[in-house]
This record gives sequence, structure tokens and C-alpha cells, in this order.
Amino acid sequence: MSQTKIRVTAALVVRNERPYLGNCLRHLIENGIDYVIVDNGSTDETLELLEQPYFAKHLVGYRTHPYQGYMDWTGLMLARQAAADAIDTDWILYVSADEIMHSYNAGETLSAAIERTDAAGFDVIDFNEFVFLPIEMDYMPDREGPQLMRHYYFFEDFRPRLMRARKKRLQVSHIEHGGHLLSGEPIRLSPETFALRHYMFRNQTHAFEKYARRVFPPEELARGWHWHGSQHPVANFAFPPADQLECLASPDDRNLSLAHPYKTPYWMWKTQAVSK
Repeated sequence: MSQTKIRVTAALVVRNERPYLGNCLRHLIENGIDYVIVDNGSTDETLELLEQPYFAKHLVGYRTHPYQGYMDWTGLMLARQAAADAIDTDWILYVSADEIMHSYNAGETLSAAIERTDAAGFDVIDFNEFVFLPIEMDYMPDREGPQLMRHYYFFEDFRPRLMRARKKRLQVSHIEHGGHLLSGEPIRLSPETFALRHYMFRNQTHAFEKYARRVFPPEELARGWHWHGSQHPVANFAFPPADQLECLASPDDRNLSLAHPYKTPYWMWKTQAVSK
């Protein structure tokens, strides 16, 4: 891995994400990116992972945000922004533990792609979300190399949608738009988008349990946030048949299709079909 001239640091919020976290952090390290962690009261082995020498030397910041019995997304975004503001870096990358990010150029590291964007005069990067579903196999924790899952769909309800990489010096915030878009001073958004692979569910059981157990603050629901994960029948989270999804030729293929965007997550497809 070649060293880039700019420093890129990822900022993550985690709560009991140990099954995902090793893969996410390893990918960041391999792409020349350090990270800062906001831990929302994890009770699993998250801290033990971060203390391992391989991961500890790339951890440039760690702070906690108390868990209040529900997903306090506003508070977590504020804590994440404060953690990012406290570190010395050129670019901030906002990533979740169940996500893997890259450009569409084979062999290009994420830090090199961001440096290329910086050199072109842009200061914000938007990402395309590809939701990978564990149809042929379960998600594999602590795997060296890409996940073997190949079935996915492109989720895009509006564009731009996920402004997840930005120059640190910008006076901007994700808070107003729930973590999706940036508000504040004018930005120079790159016309080139990057890919975000979202491994939302580790297996079918996890899909049935994840949002059934998650509680959101009423004020955030009133703002239109979390609409995709709130008040849906558990049965709707059964995975769709493979023929409704795109399929990569190989797990590490970066030729992800943008041809057929879905405006809703898969667990809403049946409801929409009936309503039509």
C-alpha cells in the first residue's frame, strides 16, 4: 500500500458491533486510514478488539456516549462530530461498522481515491449504497479479504444521498439531515461518487431481530428520520429471492450496477407491490 500525502481519518459510532468491527477496521487500515471511535455503551468485546496491537496503533481517538435505552442518533452524531473535530487530519470519513467503502477503480485504495479527489479541487464525496444480503451464505466476522456474498441491490431514494467524506476544515454538519447530507458553508461536491457496501444483516435471524428490537426517539421519528427501520412487520424482513437482486461475478468485483435503483429497502417492496 502506497502512502498518500493527505491524512484521512474515519469516525465511527458503535454499539455492540463486534461481529462487524474487525472487518471494517481492517479494511480501513489496509486502505491507509486511521479511525476514531465513539462507543455507545457496548457490552460485547468491542473494547478488547480495539486494544489488540494491530487495531490499537490506528486508533487515534476514543470516547464514550452513554446508552439511554434507545438509539439517540442526534446525540451520537454530535458526539461523533466532536470526536472528529478533536483529531488532526485532512479528511474525515463517516463510516458504520457494517459498511465497506471504495472507489470504482480496481486496486485503488480509498485514501488514494480521496487524495485524487482533493487534488481535483473538491472537498466532499457522495457515496452510492449497495445493500448486500446473505442469501447464499452468512456474513463472516473477522474475515481476511472481502465478504463472499454477491447478491445486492442499489438503494437510492434521492441524490446526492450520502455525503460521507469531507475535508475537515469545512464548517459543516450532518445533524440537520440525519447523517445523510451536509449543511453549513458552501461545499464543492465531487461529481465522482464512490461505493458503499452495506452488510446490513449478518443472516436471516439477524434481519428479523435488528429493527424489531431497536427503539427510536419520538422527536427523531417526527422529523422523518428512521422511516426505513420503524414500524414494519417482522415477516417483511424475509430476504427476497435472488432473481430480484443484482449479482457480482466475484466478491471483489467493483463493477457494481447503478442501473436499477430502489427507492425503498427490500422489506417494503411487497407492501408497495400490493398498494399498486
